[in-house]
Amino acid sequence: MFRNTPQLSEGIYRALEKRPHLPPAQASNFLPLTAALYEPLWRKRSLSIITLGAFTVERELELMLEWLTLQPNQVILDAACSAGLYTRTLLHQDSSLTVHATDFSLAFLKKAKQYGERDQVSPVLVQADVSDLPYKNESFDAVVCGGSLNEFLDVPKVMSECSRVLKPGGKMWQMYIQRAEEPVSKTLQGLLRLSGIRFIDHKTFEKQCSEVGLHLIKAQHRGRVVMALFQKV
Repeated sequence: MFRNTPQLSEGIYRALEKRPHLPPAQASNFLPLTAALYEPLWRKRSLSIITLGAFTVERELELMLEWLTLQPNQVILDAACSAGLYTRTLLHQDSSLTVHATDFSLAFLKKAKQYGERDQVSPVLVQADVSDLPYKNESFDAVVCGGSLNEFLDVPKVMSECSRVLKPGGKMWQMYIQRAEEPVSKTLQGLLRLSGIRFIDHKTFEKQCSEVGLHLIKAQHRGRVVMALFQKV
């Protein structure tokens, strides 16, 4: 599955050759404090906050499982997994799955390892750059990515990599925050953009995916929050 087997240390495969130069928002992900606080203080509450209570992370996870319709023993990539919320959800749903949880932050992967041990699930943890995935072509039955799309510096390159490692007919789930048009929200997003956070125009994103063979099956918009399912043709 790996193009070249990376070094395994402390239960984590190290496939990141060098730490990339990143804007402040992304660079903060390398801090242990960020990794420790991210999931309990933000990730599990984020969608309720963004949608003013109209949509929850619990419903997001249910929708992901419902749309993916995974089969036993499939191999899944959690791209830019942070502390592994999606990874644990998938393995709780079906322990026969093999889930590769990748992130460039070793701090986040160590937290994902800790949470996995707590919840008695065993993902394959890989420190890697999603714009240069360390896998052979057509290695995965599905790719999932929750929220990290807003932090990718080169979205077309990452989508090209996701398509490359997906098997034909494989599915890709994305949850992201789309670009605002209302004056107040647009101003706030503009300020956040200075830190490195990007906001996505869904039509542009869908076109970028289509150009690398990932075609939109369905999408659901909850205010600024978008859930989308693509399939590789």
